[in-house]
Amino acid sequence: MESMGVKELRENLSRVLKKVENGETVMVVRHGKGIAELRPLETHIDRLVSARLRARGVLGGGSGIVGPVKSVRNRTPQKPVSDLVIEDRR
Repeated sequence: MESMGVKELRENLSRVLKKVENGETVMVVRHGKGIAELRPLETHIDRLVSARLRARGVLGGGSGIVGPVKSVRNRTPQKPVSDLVIEDRR
């Protein structure tokens, strides 16, 4: 993510807006502290979330498509599934 001061932003607003329009995020700083982020508007919540995760380096390169998921059968009906999950985490 590129960062720039307020003065630089003012002087290059058209160039910066073109970068944002192309999908980049620009952080505006004042006295070395971030005060704002300019980023493209997202129309769909999934794209917004994935863009934020990608910007933080959390999201890898996958296709974003989830394949078929198999159902898991609780083999011990007397125990809640939440307890099984807790046991599995140990």
